[in-house]
Amino acid sequence: MKQYCRLFLLFILIGMIICQSAVAEDRTAKEKGPGYIGAMRVVKVNEWVSLREGPRKTEKRIMQVPLGAIVYNCTEDKKHFVKCEYNGVEGYILKQYLEPAPEYEPADTTATTVMMSIDEITSQGDIVLNWRDYNVSVLASHEIVTEKKKSTEVLRLGCFIDDEPNWGHVETAEIKGKYDMLKAFIAGTAEDPQVILFDGEYGMSMIDMLTGRERWMLRKDDCPLGNAAVVAVSDSGIIYMAGTETPAPTAVSPEGKVLWQARLNDPDLYDPYEIKLNLDTIEIKYASGMEHAYYLVTLDYDGDVADFQRIEIPGDET
Repeated sequence: MKQYCRLFLLFILIGMIICQSAVAEDRTAKEKGPGYIGAMRVVKVNEWVSLREGPRKTEKRIMQVPLGAIVYNCTEDKKHFVKCEYNGVEGYILKQYLEPAPEYEPADTTATTVMMSIDEITSQGDIVLNWRDYNVSVLASHEIVTEKKKSTEVLRLGCFIDDEPNWGHVETAEIKGKYDMLKAFIAGTAEDPQVILFDGEYGMSMIDMLTGRERWMLRKDDCPLGNAAVVAVSDSGIIYMAGTETPAPTAVSPEGKVLWQARLNDPDLYDPYEIKLNLDTIEIKYASGMEHAYYLVTLDYDGDVADFQRIEIPGDET
């Protein structure tokens, strides 16, 4: 059955070469003009505040923005209103109901759809993904580019059929710490493999292997995963991740829904480097800055902590 499904996938892919499509909408870093105050959180309301068409109380209400919600690309208005964006919709909210939320400020990232040859990907940076199934392959390289004392991560990602480009994508992010923010890996199932594009400061999206189009997007404010996330994918397509920024391991369904986040708030847990999926448990190893030891966290498949221990690594006795 698996072989039949894979052959069917290949026939569809071959037929789609003539109608290649974009990975996702191109994304550029927002211009931060005069009055820009960044991301903000809705406060001091019982349930919601109005997002209005203009900076006046008499303007038509576009939608209700709930208490605690994060609004983006905020700019101060002279009439005590803030121009902002919520769920992709622009409008105005009274400033008295907002407070700064810098932890949700999106990073300076860009995303561009571009067709690349295999050589263009493999000749730039380190190969971080090299997947092939019959005549279909997915390649990704990761590079750090420094210009004028500013360092930027560059992730080049492409899908190929018979080594000819099917779709391609370039993601960039300004480096703000010691951990990598950009990753690409294969998820889905053996019968329906898909590509995951991960930006620790922006979000995670699943890319359709056939079309190169975005199937779903999980933004950072919906599920903060941190940078340098480690990943394991089950046979059923569930994605298990742990990141540096928020150490809580997270399970994401093949449809892009957060199934759970484990209750781990221990500041000693950071820098995860391995996730192992056992029959009944999930094991996650955290380096946490230790040279000859690591923390081993064991979870059940509901996200509950089953065990937590420090493991000593035997030193060189010679």
